Amino acid sequence: MDSAAVRFFPVKGLTKRLEYLAVRLVIGGINRTPISAASWIARAIGGLLYLAAPHRRRTAIANLTIAYGDTLSLPEKQKLARESFQNFATSLAEFFRISQLLRGAEQRFVFEGTEHLDRAFQKNHGVILVISHLGSWECLSFLPYLRGYPCSVVVREVRNPYLYRWIQRLRLVTRLNPIDRKDSVREVLSELKKNHLVAILIDQWAGHDGVWVDFFGKPTSTTSIPARLARKTGASLIPAYCLRTGCGRYKIRVLPAAPLDSDPDEQEKKTTLLLNRILEAEILKYPEQWIWGHERWKGRERHVV
Repeated sequence: MDSAAVRFFPVKGLTKRLEYLAVRLVIGGINRTPISAASWIARAIGGLLYLAAPHRRRTAIANLTIAYGDTLSLPEKQKLARESFQNFATSLAEFFRISQLLRGAEQRFVFEGTEHLDRAFQKNHGVILVISHLGSWECLSFLPYLRGYPCSVVVREVRNPYLYRWIQRLRLVTRLNPIDRKDSVREVLSELKKNHLVAILIDQWAGHDGVWVDFFGKPTSTTSIPARLARKTGASLIPAYCLRTGCGRYKIRVLPAAPLDSDPDEQEKKTTLLLNRILEAEILKYPEQWIWGHERWKGRERHVV
């Protein structure tokens, strides 16, 4: 292909369009099946990903070793890692059929602890929903949808712009207000000032922007944004999780507000550590529903003090 043709029909753009169309085609086919069949297909795909992604598989085993040490055998860790890949694929499949989950949603979701949210809203400083990639995390949007809480979520842009726009449209189905992480501060503060709910993920590698605190006993870079926002605005920190209890059935757990540490010099760090401790306890209850294949721990030499 000559240079003029490349300028007229960019290969990179074509690749992203084809990628987007391929995903739409696969998801469209899965969505035409009953949810039980779709879940089976998703788990099968997750099992194949476990076999086909050796780097992620090794990462998952290494992460499980950090969390469990020698208390689990290698076959037990391999089994949990495989189930984690299957949960990841199932969670994605559930998100892409979120419009269908709206039908009969009241019967699909059981709520536990929503009184903690009600109590937090009474303070009139907004609520930070502290979330993670545990369970069917995108289905947490049914908490504000079914309970009527105005809710925003801070999101990371997907590299494929066509996929990203589609994902953003799907989030709007449950009346979420997605806030792009790159330009989030002003809008997040505005939402909290209105006494709204803002959801923020805390279980990903935070790089140079994070604080170094223990997670399963090993230091890693963790976002301190929830603690920082709570300190600045007085918003409550409410951990919440959407756990899969069966095919198309979920339990949304809302935990009591996590207190801000009283140490003014170490408040962000100690509060962030507390949020990690809370998440650790939930992961250990449902280890197969967390993304062990994510590189959560990286070398401290990458950290700039």
